[in-house]
Amino acid sequence: MKKILLFITALILSKFTFALNPVREYAVTPADYGMDYKEVIITAADDVKLNAWIFKPSVASKKFIIVSDDGNGNMADNLELIAQFLSIGYNVVAYDYRGFGKSDDFAIKSNFFIYPQFVKDITAVVDYTRKYHNTQFDMFGIGIGAGLSLSVGANRPEVRRIIADGTYSSFEQTKNKYKSVKGEDIMMPLAYDKMFMEPLYALASKGDQLYGIYYIVGATEDLCGQDDVKSLVKLKPKISDSYVVPAVKNDATFSSNKNEYFNKIKKFIETHGS
Repeated sequence: MKKILLFITALILSKFTFALNPVREYAVTPADYGMDYKEVIITAADDVKLNAWIFKPSVASKKFIIVSDDGNGNMADNLELIAQFLSIGYNVVAYDYRGFGKSDDFAIKSNFFIYPQFVKDITAVVDYTRKYHNTQFDMFGIGIGAGLSLSVGANRPEVRRIIADGTYSSFEQTKNKYKSVKGEDIMMPLAYDKMFMEPLYALASKGDQLYGIYYIVGATEDLCGQDDVKSLVKLKPKISDSYVVPAVKNDATFSSNKNEYFNKIKKFIETHGS
């Protein structure tokens, strides 16, 4: 009987699997690994306080990259990724959206794909990085963080390169995919600016300042997959490259082959600007 109940519970959870899953507690912190970092508070335009970690590489560098999460867990989940960027000479700015980690409270419903307020969060981090660290930098995002990095980054002259792992292209396409593939009606924003939230629209008319865009996608991904990437590459073909990770979905692009993952990223950075 117990096994049956566990199976039913797992089935229910798998049916209602949406993008947003905020976790307040950090399973680990950079201090646990002896990483060189400081914790700061970044204030968004609407006075929401965001928790952020600023990391320094072992050798002094002026290169900065902003890391945006996928909305599942919190920024502590990305420490291994952050360490890889540190290893290739980047200072790293990581942060939590409102409602995640130690950032201010924000009511999040798990059947929402994304909230327009997250644009204020990533914009605040871009402003902070420009004001206190460097006037030019790169962006890296996973899932919704990839879509936000592409959309906001295309609108910001400070941004030089964007690495987008598992991005969506538009809300309409993503909503239709969830319905057809999973049979789920996922909720999307109603009042928002397409130019700052949907890469398909942002990159169509913005982003001429960019040196390069690198798309990473799992070969077997059936939601935000290769079709999304192909549609986005067409918008900026001269500066866009992609890496289709064999035999995995988007949740395993990094873990499936970590060395290859960052070798590809390093080559992209070297090829697209100094």
